[in-house]
This record gives sequence, structure tokens and C-alpha cells, in this order.
Amino acid sequence: MEVCPLNSSATPGGSGVSGLLFAGLISTLINSQQQLGNPEDYPKDATSQLLPEYDFIIVGGGSAGSVVARRLSEENKWKILLLEAGGDPTASSDIPALIFNIQKTEIDWQYRTEPQPGMCQGLLDKRCNWPRGKALGGSSVINFMMYLRGMKGDYDKWAQDGNYGWSFDEILPFFKKSEDMTYKPLLQSRGNISYHATGGPLTVEKANVDHYKESFQRAVIEMGYEWMEDINEDRQLGFAELFSTVRDGTRCNTAKAFLSPVKDNDNLHVLKHAHVTRLLINERKVAYGVEFKDNNGQIRTVKSKREIIISAGTINSPQILMLSGIGPEDHLKEMGINPIIQNLRVGENLQDHLAFFGSVFNIRDSQISQLPAPNKLDLYYNFLSKRTGLLTQIMATAITGYMKTNISVSDDRPDVQLYFFVLNAKDTDSANLISYVIGYDEATNTSLHKVSEDADLLHVIPALMRPESRGRILLNSSDPFQHPRIFPGYLSDPESKDIKTLLKGIEFSQKFISTKEMMSKQGRRRKLYIKMCDKLDINTRVYWECALRQLGTTIYHPAGTCKMGPESDPTAVVSPELKVHGVKGLRVADASIMPTIVSSNINAPTIMIAEKAADMIRKEWESK
Repeated sequence: MEVCPLNSSATPGGSGVSGLLFAGLISTLINSQQQLGNPEDYPKDATSQLLPEYDFIIVGGGSAGSVVARRLSEENKWKILLLEAGGDPTASSDIPALIFNIQKTEIDWQYRTEPQPGMCQGLLDKRCNWPRGKALGGSSVINFMMYLRGMKGDYDKWAQDGNYGWSFDEILPFFKKSEDMTYKPLLQSRGNISYHATGGPLTVEKANVDHYKESFQRAVIEMGYEWMEDINEDRQLGFAELFSTVRDGTRCNTAKAFLSPVKDNDNLHVLKHAHVTRLLINERKVAYGVEFKDNNGQIRTVKSKREIIISAGTINSPQILMLSGIGPEDHLKEMGINPIIQNLRVGENLQDHLAFFGSVFNIRDSQISQLPAPNKLDLYYNFLSKRTGLLTQIMATAITGYMKTNISVSDDRPDVQLYFFVLNAKDTDSANLISYVIGYDEATNTSLHKVSEDADLLHVIPALMRPESRGRILLNSSDPFQHPRIFPGYLSDPESKDIKTLLKGIEFSQKFISTKEMMSKQGRRRKLYIKMCDKLDINTRVYWECALRQLGTTIYHPAGTCKMGPESDPTAVVSPELKVHGVKGLRVADASIMPTIVSSNINAPTIMIAEKAADMIRKEWESK
């Protein structure tokens, strides 16, 4: 960044009008930077004010826990305690474009999957990286900020399977309750249903338009797909611009949205860096308290008068339950957990949207490819001074879409979601970041650099929306500070249609690049180096199945490990009211309760689950 002096005195130590302008500019930039990740935006740590007993204790202050804490604290007569293992979101997490930079940092649990045959084979140590947020706001602090709700049929299937109250028509009001939609055209009623709302805590904006958006739009229309104004309504087959949880150019995480407005409430105490070690459950199977390690390293306990709500996420929620004696009996005995409170299939039913980043192309636009790379100082200046520019954009192309393959013929819902991601030519920093975060080995990273030397590098990323394969979370030991073992189970069911479905997604990418629109951008397929697949012909199914098993990885959507279902379902962990079967005073409210994963990014559905959970809790207890 260069500052043009108005006259010869315009130096940092200069005098006169220009000197004052320079000083004012620097002051403005410093003040703007201090507003990022500002601790004053979040509740203060209440460790020194801890009470011996609260009406409700919420474990986990993430995408769900922040919502539950906010809603319960609206009842002034109740005392609420929120326990979060992390601290405040960092300044860098507020900058939308720095998504890859904040992974594998102190606000990320930095989980890695266990090696399993046939999955993650081409990544370091044959393990997939699974980023999960460790801060107030949870994974909403490190995610891609995409606001997608899933399909109507997802929720109707939940209800059909015995989860009364969870059909799409019944949960739509809870999506709307949290939402502050800023894009006015979507606020108009669609027939007899209005799908969006204003005035909620969570800001939802139309994603910033990137350079290639219009070209990609023309290409998918050329392929015969419908271009939709909103992909969050009851139809999803087609493509649309994304909406994102961004507010005034900065990330709107759930702590900022839900906790900041009530940070000074006397009835809400928030403890940060409070790592829950186990739940306290008596011989009558009533959960009455929580044991945790506070930010001073002391083991402490606190009791609840009414309920404990576990909102620690798909990995941590089952870990806490199992450490507390709630889980598969054989596994708990093996880990030395005693006493065993309730034999439930906690940690099973793990699902994720397996994504493939290995379908890559070069594209070139003569209007942009020959321009010099943006000056990074200019980018930060525009962001800090005006909250504008590339740093306000989510780190992906601002469109997404759904296709229905001919594999899942028994279901009329689309089964593959498509994402588009562009790396600028010769952007070595971003290429290194992607390799580091995904876990590419040195040879694949070198290949990524090589294919981006001449022109922009396009990833067309298919993600499997309704996987049939299942994984599992297991304890590593009875030590609550050890990461649990994650077995993602990708492509592990030999009878499933998962491979065939994803191969259809890869076929889409080739048809996409072959459109007249993309050929006008000089689009052409490139081959990443993958050691185990290198000698195979890229035009064969054998190559692409090999590539999927080598580089297929998470799109950051784990769900299902505390499955919701009626008491008659032997695989269910919680009831449709989210109460843990067989244990009183205990609920789970986060993405782990999904019986089947929704067909979209899961942050908005997780917030909906929390809104509905809080509503059920308030209705049950407000008259008692």
C-alpha cells in the first residue's frame, strides 16, 4: 500500500493538514483492526463468579450451544451456565477469506481420522484432517459461512421414521426464527409460504460475486440445469448463488450473533477454556451436574437443578457421554469406564459428506489472467478501512448446485452437491495452504503448483449428499483430554451406491468444462499427481475410483453420532425431544442428533436444531 502525499510534509512525522490526514488514516486503520475479534464483543469469563448450582448447564458454546444459551437466558428467572473448551474467536477468524489460514490453529481441535482401508489413502499418514471449531461459536468460527438448509425431503424422512415434530413444515419456523435475511427479494412470499425472515440474530447476506460467477452460471444453464433464485426453498435441483453468514464484510459466527447481544445478562454465566471431563449421574440415572477443568487447571464440579444440554458437536458430544458411562457397553468396559449408566449406541451412525478435490481444470479469462496479482497490502487496506474487497469474500466461488444421478432411482431428491473453487494462476501461497489443510503429500502439492503455472486452476468438487456407508467415534482411553478415535467409514459399505454416485459427480465436471462457455475460457482437464493412480488412464472408471479412495476427504459436515429416534429404535440415542434414552435431566442438541445427514452444509440446520431444542425446553419448564 502506498499513500500519496498531498505535499512534501505528508510524512508520518509531518505537520499541517497532510500530516493530520495521515495520522487520521493510521488511527482509523488501527481502530478498525481492533474491532476484529474484539473480546468486548463476547461475554466475559465468569470463572470467578461460578455458582454451585444453575437451572441449566450447556456443554459446548458452538453453533448449537450459543443458540441454546441465548434462548434459555431470555427467561430471567433461570440461571444459565455455558461451558466452552475454547476461548474467544480470533481476529483472523473474522476475515471471511482467511478460512484456510485459521485451520490447524488454536481455534481448531485439529482432529484426524484413523487409517482405514480404501479411504484417505493418498493423504499424509493415510488420515483425513477433520477441522472442528474450538472457540465460542464453534465450527461457525472456522467454516465456509455458506447458509444452506437442506432439502424438504430430508426432514420429512426424519418425521416418517418416528421423529414427530421434525417435518420440514414443522422446522421451517425455527430456521426463520434465527434469521436476519438482508436480500429483500427473498422476503416476498412464495405462494402461501414465506421461507425467510428478518430480525433474527443471524445475519444472512447474498455472497459476494466473484469474477467467474457469471461464466459458471451460463455453463450450467447451457447444460440444461435450472438457475434458481433461492436454493433454500422446497426445490433444490439446479444451481444458485450462495447466501452466507457474513455481516458488514466480516464473519457472523453464532457467538457474535447470539451471545454478544446478551453478554451482560446477569443470569448467563459463560466459562471459557472449561474442558468438560464427565457428567455427574446418580444411581437413579438422573444427570445432576458436570465435572470440568477450568482455565486455571483446576478440576471443578457444578450442579444443575433442571437439565444439562450437551451441545459439544458430533465428535465431542459422544465422547462426553461415553466418558460418563453412556454408550456401547462392550466398548465402555474395554475403556475401563465405571459405572456403566446406560447401554446406548453412542458414537455410531457417523456420517459425512465425502468430497473430491481432485477433479481439476485450467481456465483462462483474457480480461483477468494477464493482470498482476493483487497487492496484499491493498487488500488489507480495503478491508480494514472500508470492509470491502476480496477479503470479504468466502473462499469459494459464490454458486453451488445439486444434481440427481440415475443411481438413487428410489429417491427423487438430488444426491450430489457441486462446489466450485478457483485458484489464481501462480498463487503459490494458496496452493500451499490447500495442500497443508487437506493433507496432500509433497508430490501432490508439487503437482498442484505445476498445473496452476499457466492459468487459473478450477476445482469442480462433487460431494456425496446421502452416504450409505457409516463410520464411528470411539474413545481412545478413559482420559478426557485425549482425542477420540474417528473412523469415518467413507466408501466402506461394499453394497452401497456411494462410489457410483460420486463418479457421476466427476462426470458432471467433465461435461461442465466441455460446454461452449467454458471452452471459451480455454478450459481443459488437468491431472494431479497421485502416486497410486499415476499409471492409470485418466479416462477410465478405474482411475477415478482410485483417485476417490486416495484424495476423497471431508467437506466438514460430520453428523449423526447421537442419533435421534423413538424408543422403539434400538440404534437411537435421543428421543424426538432430544432427551437421552434412559437418563433423566439430559439432552443432546447439535448435529450429532441427525438420524440421517441433511443434503447440504450443516451449520444452518445445526442452528435450527438448537432453536427447536430451546423451544422444547422452555415449553416444558416455563410453568414449573
